[in-house]
Amino acid sequence: MLHFQFKSTLSLLLFLIISPAAQAFFDVSSERLIQRQQYQDAIHSIKLGRLKSYNKLEPQLRDYPLYPYLKFAELKKRLNKASNKEVIAFINKYAGTPLATRLHYSWQFKLVRKKDWPTLVENYLPSKNIKMQCNYAHALNMQNQPMAAYDVIEQIWLTGKSLPKVCDRVIKIGLKSGRITQDLVLERIRLAMQGNRLQLAKYLKQYVNQQDQHWIDLWLKVRRKPQLILSEPKLQNNIAIVRWILVDALIRISKKDALKGAKLWAGLKLKYSFNQQEESRLVRRLTLYLSRIQDVDSIKWLNATNYLSDDSYLTGIHIISSIKDRDWESAVDWLDRLNSVDRHSEKWRYWRGRVYEAMGRLEEARNIYNLNANERSYYGFLAADRNGSNYQFLDKPLIYSPEELATLEQNPAILRARELYVLDQMVDARREWHYAIQRMDSTEILMAAQTADQWGWHDRAIITFGQAKYWGDLKRRFPLAHQELVVKQSQRQQINPAWAFAIIRQESAFTSDARSHAGAMGLMQLLPRTARQVARSIRLKYRNRFDLLNIKTNVKLGVRYLKKVSDHFNGNNVLATAAYNAGQYRVSTWLPKSAISADVWVETVPFNETRDYLKRVLTYTIIYEQRLGRPPKSILHNMPIIQAKTKI
Repeated sequence: MLHFQFKSTLSLLLFLIISPAAQAFFDVSSERLIQRQQYQDAIHSIKLGRLKSYNKLEPQLRDYPLYPYLKFAELKKRLNKASNKEVIAFINKYAGTPLATRLHYSWQFKLVRKKDWPTLVENYLPSKNIKMQCNYAHALNMQNQPMAAYDVIEQIWLTGKSLPKVCDRVIKIGLKSGRITQDLVLERIRLAMQGNRLQLAKYLKQYVNQQDQHWIDLWLKVRRKPQLILSEPKLQNNIAIVRWILVDALIRISKKDALKGAKLWAGLKLKYSFNQQEESRLVRRLTLYLSRIQDVDSIKWLNATNYLSDDSYLTGIHIISSIKDRDWESAVDWLDRLNSVDRHSEKWRYWRGRVYEAMGRLEEARNIYNLNANERSYYGFLAADRNGSNYQFLDKPLIYSPEELATLEQNPAILRARELYVLDQMVDARREWHYAIQRMDSTEILMAAQTADQWGWHDRAIITFGQAKYWGDLKRRFPLAHQELVVKQSQRQQINPAWAFAIIRQESAFTSDARSHAGAMGLMQLLPRTARQVARSIRLKYRNRFDLLNIKTNVKLGVRYLKKVSDHFNGNNVLATAAYNAGQYRVSTWLPKSAISADVWVETVPFNETRDYLKRVLTYTIIYEQRLGRPPKSILHNMPIIQAKTKI
């Protein structure tokens, strides 16, 4: 036991030395340091089932901020044997906290295993977990509450994704009762087809009335061969499912041949009574596909879609398409069709200025640029460059007294978050922080943001400032964490360190353990496959994806990859930035047929995520040049002409 405690103490001391969070607890008492170690020992004892050791440590931790976590771990360990009364007592004592919610969800699954339907119904906590929702519907049915069960079943049913097997029994109830109607069955098939889940659509066909199942077979057939809409006699019927099939087929045809899709649509819209949802879905896609073609016919058909000009998304496509084609009169016409809110947004003010400048209406252009140039933003910096104005960084740092911050730090949830942060329990730390922030007023939230920054917890500071909608504190919102490492690697790879910082800020907001749904990891959000290739190219030891959680390794590989994509696009960092987000191949397919300005090209990027990503990184690069004490290059300097595909 002595050996175990010595090893644990040594581990904590090593953590204090090497952890970036270490600075957050150098000012605490020796008693708190001892409690931190005792807490870790107690948690370890629970995991190993050493109750004697746990019982000896527990009394010494009752005034420690993480004592609830200790009780949670102990109760969770024996949850299957714990009484409902004991579990409910814990949930009530810590009601609303992350721990109470986690225990409640675990307890609900225990109640399902025990088939304790009355207790589950009485104590159900709404869950996003589909399996639990299905179990709850079953519990309601078992408790003779069929109407309530049907409400839950209907919500579960309407999804374009497959449902877990545990849901089968309640789905059968919904179908048998008639609550899941034929309309709902067809609606779910529509959702499945829209989500390209053809196997699910085939499976759901069994629930369609036998006399109507041929429509699903036809839809699947048309999905494989969209051109069948030109010859299939059954598609002459002006009914909902036929219109769904036609819209689906036209979208697929238009993706390959937008002009053909536009011509087909021109005829079909006169023959069928498409509703607004069906029409909007098709026209949005068709307009987007047409806008990517640079010829006279595409412009003619694009202009023919003005019957949906009240849709600001479509109007925006028309504006940018007109600008790309240098049709300034058309651009002004479409700009004038924007609603009053969009018309006065930074984005469309900037583009109106660009159009007026191109038309020689220079005084009007200058006046419009002046409205934007006072903003610290993508369109603000662009307007300032166009007008020859200085950038307005509008830095307004917050200053709260040590006494005010010390009071905030006594908030129990903040105390727990700090201890978890110090002990590198980052998932739990973030949960506690979120819980604390949700219960604060606007002033307290700003104080919390400053507190997180002082701890060195940069991602929470950034996110908390965002929650408070306070954008003025540039030093804290754009930290220079790991500055020596980032600058050194950037210089080694001969890239702008401000660009590297901007990528980190956008990718992870300095969350070193960040993981995306796609599997990207670490500060610079590298995919393991990409990281392995880059590591091999620079002969860096790389064992597995968890190496990406090492800050030094992640930055080395990330900066090197930035250099790689920059070289691939001949030093055009607009394209390199887009490729960092969406991949080199995709960006290569987005290149124009003839050279265009980078600001125009950015607006034509087909992925909303990548388009927004580009604007943020370009803006953040300017801010980080200022933060690094370097004279900011103009944003237009960082946005060279996008050359035609053949020249890359």
